[in-house]
Amino acid sequence: MPELADELQKLLKETDSQISKLLPAPSDDAQGQIIMLISDFARELATYVEGTPDDNGIHQAIRPLNKVFLGGIRNTAPMFSPFIRGDKSGYTHPKFLLSDNEPDIYTDDDDTICVDEVWNMGDR
Repeated sequence: MPELADELQKLLKETDSQISKLLPAPSDDAQGQIIMLISDFARELATYVEGTPDDNGIHQAIRPLNKVFLGGIRNTAPMFSPFIRGDKSGYTHPKFLLSDNEPDIYTDDDDTICVDEVWNMGDR
């Protein structure tokens, strides 16, 4: 008999453990439950979209992709020089104007479109 009682206690504990893992019973107020789930979802989504101070926010995830995209767009712009071809005026771009978003002032090479060439095309 003691073995049966021990086995029964073991099975009861195992059954209680499995019952505790089940989902809670459905609420009597299904409408209220749905409204609560939707409002919780909306609150979490708003927090995610507004931005968070950690690395898991949407803005933090988009920022590197935005830089790559902006660089790709900038690389499609023609290389324009505001100087006459062959003119070596020694212009240097002010350092305080330089940033990731500012286009470079290109030097005089074969791919650069100089201002005198633009004038000549306009005169035709």
